[in-house]
Order: sequence, then structure tokens, then C-alpha cells
Amino acid sequence: MRVATGIIFAFWLVFMFFKFLTTQPVGYDGETTRILSGGLIFVQFIAWAFIFTLPFTTFSILVVAEVIALLLAITYQPGYSVFAVVNLIFLIMSFAAHKELQKKIAVSKKQAKTT
Repeated sequence: MRVATGIIFAFWLVFMFFKFLTTQPVGYDGETTRILSGGLIFVQFIAWAFIFTLPFTTFSILVVAEVIALLLAITYQPGYSVFAVVNLIFLIMSFAAHKELQKKIAVSKKQAKTT
């Protein structure tokens, strides 16, 4: 689950970074939207760095990104709801990866005790 989440998350980040670089904002609102979107992408990139070894850290960082995306969707621009939905999906996947890692550690401890 950690590998699948990491790979899918990496594709999402590459796609969003490409869109971030190729979009030409118009006016103050466009620049503001671009800066806020870049900030969310940066937070997601930080979360991605931990997905393979520390999925709970990824989960925690994505909770913060989810709250920010929801606040932006409610107060600033409804387009941020896309970020909120995608963050929610990766939030659930990283929590599942955390549970998978906990089970793996529990099994290895149990095998170490019996040996």
C-alpha cells in the first residue's frame, strides 16, 4: 500500500507541478491563486517524502493540507475543492499504509518472540 500510494502521489505531484509551471496567471487574483496552489503543492511534496518510511507523518502533513484546502475552497475560491478531494484520497491511502506498517511490525515482533 505504501508503494502504491507513493507512486500515485508522485504522478499527481508531477502533473500538478507541470500545470503550475505552464499556467500563466492574469492579474492579482491569478497570481494569488498561483501562489496558494504552489504552497499546497509544496506541502504535498513534503508529505510525499515520508510516504515510504513514515506514512503516519504523511498522514499528519496531509491533514494540515486538507484543512488549508478546505478553508481556501470555502473562503477564497471553490476550485480548491479539487485539492481537498485529492488530499482526502491520499489522506485515506496514507492512513491505510500506516495501518499496514503497524501490522507488519506486529507480525515481525511476534515472530521474534517465538524464535
